[in-house]
Amino acid sequence: MNQSSIDLIRIPIKDIYTDNDPDVDVIKVLGLAQKYLKSKESLNSIPITVIQERGSNYRLIQGHEMFHALVQAGKDWVIALRIKEDTGSDERWKYELDLSTIQLNICTLDANEFERTMDYFQTTIKSFSKLKVNKLVSDFANDPTRKYWSTLEILFESKSGITKSNLPLLEKYLYASPDLSELKPITPININRSSEDDILDQLQRLKIEPNTAKLRKIDSVATARKIVADDDRIYWSLSKHLIKAKTGITTALWPLIKEGFFFEPAPTPVPNRSKFLLSQLTASKLKIEAKSRNLDPTGLLKTDLVKLLSSK
Repeated sequence: MNQSSIDLIRIPIKDIYTDNDPDVDVIKVLGLAQKYLKSKESLNSIPITVIQERGSNYRLIQGHEMFHALVQAGKDWVIALRIKEDTGSDERWKYELDLSTIQLNICTLDANEFERTMDYFQTTIKSFSKLKVNKLVSDFANDPTRKYWSTLEILFESKSGITKSNLPLLEKYLYASPDLSELKPITPININRSSEDDILDQLQRLKIEPNTAKLRKIDSVATARKIVADDDRIYWSLSKHLIKAKTGITTALWPLIKEGFFFEPAPTPVPNRSKFLLSQLTASKLKIEAKSRNLDPTGLLKTDLVKLLSSK
């Protein structure tokens, strides 16, 4: 706020009005009035705070007891701190005088600030008295994707006391406004050969996308580790292969991650001893494969044929 937007002046009491006058402390008003009556020239030593409206009128925003005491004492003037409301977009004074509630951007809070904020809600606001602060801190304080959140509804996923019913109250204090300038576009990676770290990073990146609440429930570290540990992944060519591998990715989750991965399977080995690839062939094709290797497939079922071919 510019220095010219605030000054200390003496204002005629008749030019001041109040709206939504809070409950004043009557004892304080009467006591102060008696103090002001002791001297004809006596006015308030601590200024009241007013906002200059159009013309010569002023709206009282702080110091109601002093103002009413001066009126009670029959004074014509009051010492006031005048704020000019037409001073641009910087309105810190509204927060400093509790005329507006400060909202914090959940995307920019560091881990300590996040914990202190949640602890404040739990200890100060009755509706959040049952908040599971430790669980919220564990789930989100150090979450590297939090800086990209576009909604507070992600907090629901922790099941720690923040719900749709109390979200409007939470939004009086918090909002989500991500800085996406550092966010790189999603570039698909090869799921057959990518490293564990690359798969982990891609899963974390995909969790930032809108409508990915279900994806955020999986353990990205465990999922990436299981994918890399599967010896058959070099031959995966379809989403069902990933799903059947039980890595944590389900049929319902695949649409949420398919943008981030592509399949480029390794060529079929010669001879083909891969149980994974052999299991995808029909029994008749397996018999042809067996005969090409001078193996007798007579009377063997598919499972036996796979066992035979994978061991020879």
